[in-house]
Amino acid sequence: MTSCRYSNQIRYQITPADYSALRARLASAAPEETGESVHMLLFASYRRYMLPGQVEEEPEEDRTEPVFSLRYFDNDPTYLLLERQQDGETEAAMVTEAECRALLDGETDWLLDSRNPLLQDFHDGLTRRMLLPRVLLSYRRETYALEGRDLWVALDTGIRASLQHMDFLDPELLARDTEGQEERMLMEISYSSAVPDELLCLLEETAPRRRLLRGHGLPA
Repeated sequence: MTSCRYSNQIRYQITPADYSALRARLASAAPEETGESVHMLLFASYRRYMLPGQVEEEPEEDRTEPVFSLRYFDNDPTYLLLERQQDGETEAAMVTEAECRALLDGETDWLLDSRNPLLQDFHDGLTRRMLLPRVLLSYRRETYALEGRDLWVALDTGIRASLQHMDFLDPELLARDTEGQEERMLMEISYSSAVPDELLCLLEETAPRRRLLRGHGLPA
């Protein structure tokens, strides 16, 4: 499971040719730390409910609000994380499969009963900001940590998106619903302070002019 987090991210949309070149270069510089499938359900205010791929400027007041998501790994929904991203920091809390199913059915009282501040903050978001499940993302992530560098690089492939949030806990149903979407690929660089010049040169050589947007509709 990917647990390393840094305060800054840069994302690039890449092609299959870029992916092959980057994977070869990264594998020679650092061992692959993880190779896992990820299923993620993002939440957003109903006021900004958009289809995947749509772009909208965020209202100034929304930029400081926490972003919540649920995720699990390797098609195993028995281990779920509720994550909150805010001001470059990520916090997570365990959620059971039964609690997640209750949440998808609109039952939220259990969040208030929890003594976990993150779960209580999520309940506040659901009620005060009227957060709703926005988009369901699935992808495979390979991560590489460069030795001696305060950063890691992730290659995300087979990216699929769906608005059928009730399919979140059923990987097989999700795969059928999103068949044919597997061509999209992304690279993410997560770092604390700066990206070394040699890494930027490598990116320009292997994936030129493919810098992508920052946004909540992308794997994170």
